[in-house]
Amino acid sequence: MSVVGRTQGNWGTGRITPAVVWFVFFANLVLIAGSPAHYVNIVVNLVRDFAAFKGKEYASSSRRVYVAAAKKALKILGDTARQCTSGDDLLALLAERRAMGEIPPTLRLTPFLEFVQSGTAGAIKVDLGPIRAWIIASVHKDTKTPTQTSYLIRRDLAMVSGLCLAPEKKSPRHWPRSALAVTKLGSGRFRISLWDQEVAQEGLGLPLLYWHFWRERLARPEQSRLQRKEKWAFSDLLFPNSQGRALQRQVLHDALSRMQARHRGPAHLTPSLIRKAFYQVQGEEENVI
Repeated sequence: MSVVGRTQGNWGTGRITPAVVWFVFFANLVLIAGSPAHYVNIVVNLVRDFAAFKGKEYASSSRRVYVAAAKKALKILGDTARQCTSGDDLLALLAERRAMGEIPPTLRLTPFLEFVQSGTAGAIKVDLGPIRAWIIASVHKDTKTPTQTSYLIRRDLAMVSGLCLAPEKKSPRHWPRSALAVTKLGSGRFRISLWDQEVAQEGLGLPLLYWHFWRERLARPEQSRLQRKEKWAFSDLLFPNSQGRALQRQVLHDALSRMQARHRGPAHLTPSLIRKAFYQVQGEEENVI
């Protein structure tokens, strides 16, 4: 139960002060960050560290204004802020919402933005191994389930696998079809290459192999006409929409949401979090962390 739910009965008809509202807001964020179904959220730490930051000599009154502006912006973002897994994610979200006019331009956010961008806020080192393990296990289970033959499911699994195997690349929604190459070796074995890097046939490579077969099948003239997917079949993109163009941004989020619902995975699972989890693997292999 959230802090809101536990305290509503005690508020009665008394006056709810801004301090109480902010206590409840951040207490809920702390509960979410500590829940086993969620992962550490940086919002609480960023605001706390910014309020205590002594790197610049702000007058006490100015510091209060800047901290209040940061809190107000995060309140406007609401639940979306909880999905941010890094300072870069939060900066991108704030910039997007400011451009959309949701955050007032008069809000004095510049000091907070500079603080986050400078990296002064201590990096939160989180072991994302559980996320990696859950993703790999879920993809493997879905891939091996014989009844799931829908091309949409095959597409979801292949996109998620590609995101895990090549987190340094841009979104799979924009990948060219040439990014994935399959060569038959004989005896039921294939060489799978993603962005010129060989991928093991088992594990995350299997959904890509199945997706390649599906694309090859629909590229045949009789199949594309039969299923009315001419534009889709002959698109230069690896994961096109029905018109042969790039998929909408929400498609990858929806793919992760469906996977989370099927296997009761962590809530607020985003492509950014998946990318960060598998970046962490690359960093460990290269000893850069």
